[in-house]
Amino acid sequence: MCLVTSLFVPTVVADSHNGSDDESDRAYQLVHGYDEAQVISIEPVAGEEPVGEYYDPETSSWGQSSSSIGDYHKNDTSTLLLYEGPEGVSLVGLHDKYHSRQAAGTTGGSLSWTIEGLPADGEWAVLDESTDDLVYVGYGHRTGVSDPDGEPPAEADALLSWVWSTSETETVAYRGFDQDVSVTIEPAVDEESYHRYGDQRRPNELPNRPDRGEGYNGTIDSWEAIVPTDDGFERADFHHTHEPTTIRSTSEPTRLRDTTLETERIDPGESARITAVIENPGDTNWTHEASLRIGDTELQTRTVTVPAGEERTVEFTQQISQTGVYEIGVDDERTTLTVGTPNSTDENTDETTEEQTPGFGPAVALIALCVVVLGARHRTNS
Repeated sequence: MCLVTSLFVPTVVADSHNGSDDESDRAYQLVHGYDEAQVISIEPVAGEEPVGEYYDPETSSWGQSSSSIGDYHKNDTSTLLLYEGPEGVSLVGLHDKYHSRQAAGTTGGSLSWTIEGLPADGEWAVLDESTDDLVYVGYGHRTGVSDPDGEPPAEADALLSWVWSTSETETVAYRGFDQDVSVTIEPAVDEESYHRYGDQRRPNELPNRPDRGEGYNGTIDSWEAIVPTDDGFERADFHHTHEPTTIRSTSEPTRLRDTTLETERIDPGESARITAVIENPGDTNWTHEASLRIGDTELQTRTVTVPAGEERTVEFTQQISQTGVYEIGVDDERTTLTVGTPNSTDENTDETTEEQTPGFGPAVALIALCVVVLGARHRTNS
């Protein structure tokens, strides 16, 4: 795959993992959307208890009564996170928020997940199998399920469909993400969910409760992920509540194998062309964000998904108008580019490439500022 870009068509994406020299580190990323345009690096929330210990069956909530991990439930929101306890890493889904006082809660809601790629040796650590919820799980993924409603659709490992009423919540947790995996969740919310209260589409399936009616059919307005930080956590908002998200885990993420600068010298006003080879030594497809930089200044980014065991090439073009010597490269690799015939004052690369970044002009400075602002909007503080 060859991706060609210029400075004047910048792409802004969420944070992604660019690889690590320490292959013992396990990396996680969330890839959202049919076009896989949103990529978020994520780490598990750390806790001292097994994931099921934080689940309260009386309220169907997870962690709300615990002071050690925090309350991640949120009104009218489906929340996704990874949790690492003494028994491994689990994927946790939290839908809406429980309130002991009904007047403080939402009117309820409905949501379903169709899931593919679950690890065969994983288990359902938390799964609400109440009368009103539907649990369709394949035979190879029924550890932790006591009474499934049947088989999921073809190609899927599970179909989970939840309904809840005023001030209630729903929780699910699947353990087994401390290995190389790629699990995709296809959501359906509100009237598109597999079933709802008072649903006449499938009159022979529970909950056949027309008496409860649409008064309990609230809305899921946001789908968010919990991203741990040094001082707490942030909430990353997925772009769409109705598009899929893939949760990936690998011990060997993508890395930069090689960069090539087409020519080491150009005239002012010409464009430098640089290619980078991104390799994936792991067993899971991985999305890599390649960053074109001069010194420490990021000028362009591009994302590319590299299949397991393969490599992809990314190509950048960058016009430079001012004479000077520049340290240019992709990610952490740099090579020297000479523009024109610089004199002795132009050869201070520390000043020209890291502080002034000459030759790009005010328009580029404005674009760089916009990139920072737009990037910040991908993160919403809790």
